[in-house]
Amino acid sequence: MGTARELRSAALVVVGSAIAGIPVGVVWWLVAPLVPIVKRADGLYRIGESNESAVAADGWLAILGVAAGIVVALVVYLASRPGRVGPLLALAVGGVLGSVVAWRTGHLLGPGDLVPAARALPVGGRLSAPLDVSAYGVLLTWPMAAVITYFAVAAGAETGAPAADEARVDADPVWAGGSPVTQDGPASPPAPH
Repeated sequence: MGTARELRSAALVVVGSAIAGIPVGVVWWLVAPLVPIVKRADGLYRIGESNESAVAADGWLAILGVAAGIVVALVVYLASRPGRVGPLLALAVGGVLGSVVAWRTGHLLGPGDLVPAARALPVGGRLSAPLDVSAYGVLLTWPMAAVITYFAVAAGAETGAPAADEARVDADPVWAGGSPVTQDGPASPPAPH
């Protein structure tokens, strides 16, 4: 019964991450610079510092992936029992899936295929290249941020709470050499009966 519940929770994390990829892709489309293209008699050419635009688009997707990974990891940590492998694996798989969905959403929202659009343009006309990823490693920022955040929060929660034995030891006097020791030092020996 417990395994079935963990599988459902993991599937929920993966599906939730994929759905979260849609708004991340929309934001990426809104903030990422597009590569400008000009039509000349002999073909299509990028204008100016197009490599910088491609790197900036990758950078924006990486930043948004890190932010999404952190948010998803915090939600999963608060909603699940810490110390389980299932949520961690689900964060990794869901992060990759969410990144791919974000990338494809931004690509679909961006300018379409260049060739049909360029046919309708006169020579000297300008258009923007489709929004795309030039370094596929940025797709790993979401799952890495999610896994690291989950580990960090779990480790911080474990070290921040005192163990039950530690709390009890601090409250009880310590016996050393037959007489109790308090915070002020050794107590006077008990009176005989």
